[in-house]
Amino acid sequence: MDKIKNMIPKEHQLKCCNCAQIIDKRDLSQVFAHEVCNGPIYDEDEIKKISYSSSKKVGDSILWIKDKKPIVLN
Repeated sequence: MDKIKNMIPKEHQLKCCNCAQIIDKRDLSQVFAHEVCNGPIYDEDEIKKISYSSSKKVGDSILWIKDKKPIVLN
């Protein structure tokens, strides 16, 4: 779990209040899986993947594409 935590930038980390797993807020699949979390740690390979092309924070000039790679817009 520490390996995954170190790969996710601090501002995109969220600690699940039920299972204490660190999740990546940029990955909607992880966010929705933990929405109904009742304690066990999820295996990322077992989570149903949600298809999306990109995401961007309001007021930020960085677009995060599907592979979690940043594109600077300005």
